Amino acid sequence: MDSTDKFRVVLRMQTIPGRAEEFEQAWVAGAAIIMEEPANLGQSLSKSADEDNVYYIVSDWVDEPGFREYERSQRHVEHRSRLHPYRVSGSMMTMSMIHEMIGTGTRA
Repeated sequence: MDSTDKFRVVLRMQTIPGRAEEFEQAWVAGAAIIMEEPANLGQSLSKSADEDNVYYIVSDWVDEPGFREYERSQRHVEHRSRLHPYRVSGSMMTMSMIHEMIGTGTRA
């Protein structure tokens, strides 16, 4: 698949202090369900090294229509409701991937 076909979603979530572990567990449970979506290519959860209680979720999709179909689904509403008790705020950025360079580094 050409990188230009992929659609990327980046979510920034600020969590309630002291609820990080619960948020992470809820995200993992929901991520397993999202990975079953036919248009989902994968996702990751990262914790900010610069901001307390801030997480970034990156998910890649086959294309924008595939993501938008999931975004409008009841499954998406259910996933969001699992994370809502642990978050203070959130924002979303979407983008079309132009180039993707895969490094040769070893992954643990």
